[in-house]
Amino acid sequence: MITALLVDDEPRAVERLARLLEESGAVDVIGTAGTVDEAERFLEGRVPDVVFLDINMPGRLGVDLVASLPPGTKLVFVTANEGHAVDAFRHGAVDYVLKPFDAIRLGITLGRLGSVSRSAVEESPPAAADTPETAGTVRIAHDTGLTTEIVSLSDIVWIEAVQNYTRVQATGRRPGVVRRTMQEWEDALGGGGFHRLGRSLIVRLSAVRATQWQSRNQTLLFFHGVAEPLPIGRTAAARFRELLERR
Repeated sequence: MITALLVDDEPRAVERLARLLEESGAVDVIGTAGTVDEAERFLEGRVPDVVFLDINMPGRLGVDLVASLPPGTKLVFVTANEGHAVDAFRHGAVDYVLKPFDAIRLGITLGRLGSVSRSAVEESPPAAADTPETAGTVRIAHDTGLTTEIVSLSDIVWIEAVQNYTRVQATGRRPGVVRRTMQEWEDALGGGGFHRLGRSLIVRLSAVRATQWQSRNQTLLFFHGVAEPLPIGRTAAARFRELLERR
């Protein structure tokens, strides 16, 4: 089990994140802080494995805490502001989670931290609404199934596996969740410019507008019509470069 410090000035946000992390069975929340100053004082006495950090807080911004993080402590930004994603990854963040999020999205983060928990990613969304899927479309769920929408397959830019589910990003939308395997996705997509970058990731190559190297183990992919970049690992980045060279 990994240890975590939560830094956010909204008590309800801290309580909700702490509950989801504890329910995952993968994370022990050892402290909370409402300001950067409080977080710095905490870090003088204890060293967590990861800090979940909001950006907009009173006094000093969350990014001001980065310089005080102990060596080896990982960083996850949890914020309602999507405009700081690139800066977050420049600061070495493992993930950038937009509020509001659910247990399934948090499971993605835990997977990237190397401590994915079954309970964090196997929470079943409620039944879908009445509008049916048609050929060339798929229903995706948001906010653990509280809302759903029909999305054209041609609008999808990437698909990421999360155990029994897949997380789907389409242009102009927030990522959603679909209960479908990667093999089922490959059968449904039938090529269409989509390529596997690894066991857990499918990307539409033509939708990628830019890449940004962050470190030996992380590269960011930027997509047309999507604000938040997608971090990929070294193996996926190598496969991506290979596909580009073949074009």
